[in-house]
Amino acid sequence: MRWGRIIAGAFLLELLLIIALVPPLQLLGPERVIPFASPAVLIFGFGVAWWILRKVSHRRVLHGALIGTFATAIYLLMCLANPSGLRGVVAMYGTVMFIVGNGLRILGCVAGAYAVQVRRPAQN
Repeated sequence: MRWGRIIAGAFLLELLLIIALVPPLQLLGPERVIPFASPAVLIFGFGVAWWILRKVSHRRVLHGALIGTFATAIYLLMCLANPSGLRGVVAMYGTVMFIVGNGLRILGCVAGAYAVQVRRPAQN
């Protein structure tokens, strides 16, 4: 397992999502930005996993799943640090969209890892 790449990928993913989503959220408001959050986590998750895992030779999909899982854990910890807590963040997104969005983060990372696996089969 390439734990450095997994942890770095999770932090990179969350950093990119913060940079891409927080300024518009503050400028335009949640009602205009929330619809784009789920596609953004899927697309960014795919891109980060694909980029980070290009040089990993084995178990790429597992690495991708771990990147997505750790990124989700980082996001949940940031939600807990929010002044309104996790409950406030869930209320902003809605329960279903909150769950779907976090699932798409993991799915995007797995899909990016799978894309690398298909393009570059494991080297023996």
